[in-house]
Amino acid sequence: MSGELADHDPRKWIYTEHARAKHAIQRTYLGAWLAILGTHFSPLVLFDGFAGRGHYEGGEDGSPLLFFKRAAEAVDSGRPARVFIRCVELNQHNFADLQSVIAGLQHPGVLIDARHGTFSEQAVESALRLRTRTPVPPVFWTADPYGFRGVPLTTIRELMSLPRSEVLITFMVRDMRRFLGEPNHQEPMTEFFGGDAWRQCLDHDKAEDRERCLLLTYSKLIREGIARFATPFRVFEDERRQTLYYLVHLTNNPLGMRQMKRAMIKESQDMTFWPVTVRPPDQLALDTAEQPPFPSLQRHLAEVYLGRTVTFEDLLNTDYPEGLWLEPDYRAAVLDMAKREEIEVRRKRSTPSGRAPRGLQEPDQITFSDQAHLG
Repeated sequence: MSGELADHDPRKWIYTEHARAKHAIQRTYLGAWLAILGTHFSPLVLFDGFAGRGHYEGGEDGSPLLFFKRAAEAVDSGRPARVFIRCVELNQHNFADLQSVIAGLQHPGVLIDARHGTFSEQAVESALRLRTRTPVPPVFWTADPYGFRGVPLTTIRELMSLPRSEVLITFMVRDMRRFLGEPNHQEPMTEFFGGDAWRQCLDHDKAEDRERCLLLTYSKLIREGIARFATPFRVFEDERRQTLYYLVHLTNNPLGMRQMKRAMIKESQDMTFWPVTVRPPDQLALDTAEQPPFPSLQRHLAEVYLGRTVTFEDLLNTDYPEGLWLEPDYRAAVLDMAKREEIEVRRKRSTPSGRAPRGLQEPDQITFSDQAHLG
């Protein structure tokens, strides 16, 4: 497009609230990811796709510096022993700046380098090389394009086929919705979705309906054999609550999904976690304003799990991506329902004294009544 800014244009490198929130999420989540996996594996690998130039116009850190500093903190704390960071940037001007930024980064346990090229080519090359190692190192990949070009679903499938692999994608739904159906954007759309599934969203006239269709279509494609969880975080463009993009976190690990959700909601002041089921904003606002034992969550559980028996762990993993409630909220809601005899909790563990432990453990079985309690 003739009016499109080049990726190295200074106007693209003004540090926005959106960038701050995204970096806060990455920093919070990487702290947990590095510590947990670093207990069992070393090295760990961070792959910064679309790394940019390393810094913003006002001197703020870009993602390469964020990754390096977070990794150094983790290594200094003892977990993991080593971290390798690869930064990839296609724009030659940005790449030159990136090289100068990382040239001065030194740490005995953290190695960072930069490669000039596309995200897809460099990521697939890295995945193939990592696959030959025993064990395969855990990898956290980011794909953060300005638009939606250069992130093929085939590449995401390749990355997620590695064990202990996670991907954080910037899903630029605003641009997709704006250019949906335009001839010169059909090829990147087809590449991003791995086929023509996106075309069904052309049937929607309203912008918000197209956005929902695009997100749900992509999430469905991801869950069909690419990743067990695809957890999105909605980022508003402005105070009118119009969507700019989603951060979509892909993982096959339920703990990883739950850790990322905690990181997302921690930063949900002007940004809003937006469930895959796409519930209306007024319902989300109601959920976040509630206090324990969270009556709306209790009603939700009673209706969705009517007459069913599930473990608390299964409840967290199957229901957890669907709303703004976090693990402590589920515990409070379930224990209150048990106290009022609306559900039955059967303990699967005992203390050394032989008594059932207090609270709620992941293996505990929860049986929901076959009659809905409206409360």
